[in-house]
Amino acid sequence: MTTFSTPSANPPASPTQPAAEKPSVPAVSILSSQLARTYSYVHPALLLSLCALRFDNLVENPVRELLSDLPWLTALQLSYVVICIPPAGTTVYTEATSSVTEGDDKKKAASRSPSSPAVTLRPGKPGLRRKPSAGKHGWAAVWAKLMPAFLSLSLTFLLATPVLAILLVLFGAPLTTHNAETVLCAAHMALLSATALVYAHGVDAAVWKEVWGIARPADAVWGGALGTGLGAWFGAIPIPLDWDRPWQAFPITILTGAYVGYAVGTLVSRTPLLYGKRIQFTPEETVDEKKTN
Repeated sequence: MTTFSTPSANPPASPTQPAAEKPSVPAVSILSSQLARTYSYVHPALLLSLCALRFDNLVENPVRELLSDLPWLTALQLSYVVICIPPAGTTVYTEATSSVTEGDDKKKAASRSPSSPAVTLRPGKPGLRRKPSAGKHGWAAVWAKLMPAFLSLSLTFLLATPVLAILLVLFGAPLTTHNAETVLCAAHMALLSATALVYAHGVDAAVWKEVWGIARPADAVWGGALGTGLGAWFGAIPIPLDWDRPWQAFPITILTGAYVGYAVGTLVSRTPLLYGKRIQFTPEETVDEKKTN
């Protein structure tokens, strides 16, 4: 049975239990700026618009259309992670430094005598303050977002695309034919599902163990990845049906389902009903167990 559960605080460790494991990385929140909040809703609409506008060309020539749309999808995903998603380690670093800073402030306040001055004087000319170089800090902030974004794109193309191509073949994609369609479909699905995951979590083994175990707390990043997979899975249903429609050819419906699933998963997983909750697979109780209880 599948249920949604809200993560709770870790229970106190008993003397007989081993040391507690590393706590799970919490759900990823969209950045608080107005631009990030706005674009987080515009981005799924742009992807669906791209899919709808190019659908006829996709049916006519899938390989050419998938190849020509790949740079546009790359640019959109790159813009999304840079504008809306905090880079890997940002949240953890902020929480750690804030706790350390609070502890240092308390120690300083306790050790400070009532007669000690509250203001620290620094050498320099009176009346003049050193102005921070806004240009350097601005470029440093931009580079701090662009560097992990380009790294996430590199890992997406080098690792996620081959893995998804193999999974497509294992789930029924042609092995000896339509190889270009399979690789390009995997590249599109990798950009949709893996770019934000790598950007937000890096290569943290604990996080990726939760990803493969479908155990991540719901957020825009994980919801988009899960929605891409589910959408592609449901999109494969019309392929074997005997409707004789040109859009039933591989991988048109799979890719369309992946785009729709990504947009729905990104938006739905941010709602208060699902945000931060996990999918838990619990075995149903047997009749004998119910009787004994």
